[in-house]
Amino acid sequence: MEDYQAAFMERHTDTETLHPVRKVGAMHFGGVTIECLLKAMIFDTLPSGASREWKTKHNNPGHTITNPGHKYDAALRVHDTLKSRIQSFPVVME
Repeated sequence: MEDYQAAFMERHTDTETLHPVRKVGAMHFGGVTIECLLKAMIFDTLPSGASREWKTKHNNPGHTITNPGHKYDAALRVHDTLKSRIQSFPVVME
């Protein structure tokens, strides 16, 4: 089980620390930060009783959500509320 919420907080701190002096590095870490946040949000919407881990060929955690990997659009596809909110702001989708 991954603790994506804790990872998000740590990566956020990393991004904020890098931003003033290493903007390209901060942009990269910003992407990682967003990925951790999206995965934390997905896990927070799992049905009660479901295990907070990804569905795989050999693992049935009580839900059908597989790890979206590093794909932003795949993460949005499994979180309808977030997807609909983001679609209201085209600049975010870009």
